[in-house]
Amino acid sequence: MDGATSTGTSRPARLTEPGWPLLPLRLFLGVTFTFAGLQKLADPGYLDPASPTSIHRQLALLVPASPIGGLLGLLQPYPDTVGVLIALGEVAVGVGTLLGLWARLAAAAGAMFSLLFLLTVSWHTRPYYYGSDIVFLVMWLPFIAVGAAGVLSVDAWLARVRTHDPRRRALLRQGAATGLAALGALSTAGLTAWIGRAVGGHAVSHPPTAIATAGATIVARTDEIYQGSAKKFTNPRSGEPAWLVHLPAGGFAAFSAVCTHAGCAVNFQISDQQFACPCHGALYSASSGAVIGGPAPLPLTRLPLRLDGDDVVVG
Repeated sequence: MDGATSTGTSRPARLTEPGWPLLPLRLFLGVTFTFAGLQKLADPGYLDPASPTSIHRQLALLVPASPIGGLLGLLQPYPDTVGVLIALGEVAVGVGTLLGLWARLAAAAGAMFSLLFLLTVSWHTRPYYYGSDIVFLVMWLPFIAVGAAGVLSVDAWLARVRTHDPRRRALLRQGAATGLAALGALSTAGLTAWIGRAVGGHAVSHPPTAIATAGATIVARTDEIYQGSAKKFTNPRSGEPAWLVHLPAGGFAAFSAVCTHAGCAVNFQISDQQFACPCHGALYSASSGAVIGGPAPLPLTRLPLRLDGDDVVVG
């Protein structure tokens, strides 16, 4: 619990206490974790097994690539529960940090989440300082030590009233403050999830499905895509997004658009002839699918194709 600031301390002296210079960092962490949790709850694809960005797909990709893959394997059969607990946990950490309520405990939980994400999502990021999770882990450490340090803090207010109230009344106040904060956070989380699903949120958008004929899939005509460009399509075998590339040197190549790091859909960059993941910065060669930068542990899945006259056929 945070200690109360002495009423006899002058205003300039109070402004030099650690809680004030740490306040911008505390607000950043609180807002970021609250937003991260609410964003997950608002995204219909987060708990949709068919979405390439769902918690289901992320667990499947992270189990073989993470140093704690054994633990993730135990959780893999329960993706919805894991996903909801992560989102609600992030909201709880953010709200507790912003309010300065159970501030040290919130900071410890925030550090635990950051460590978990470091060992999973950011583990393959090279060099290490490109990954944000290691930075978040370090940023939580001062708050584990001092909490909100008495600045704009419910913990500090409770500590002050505790000196005048009987122990039982103080405990009731603390319980009431915790309950109100939890009720507000859960209500906001539930409303966010409902709105996200009502308006569609970040629902997965599928590009036009290629034409299937006689067990094969016509993706494009050879003259439809000029050399050095690419066309996005849906792989009818998996329902996942994919890219057809007309190579600058001639010929075609097709790849799954699902990033092998955390399951986000990669984008084609014509200027660099690369695929780039918008989530964590993985880069792949557009000619071979090989990893050329970022945290991805494996190359993009290459899809078999052939030319049938003027048609490019996958499968």
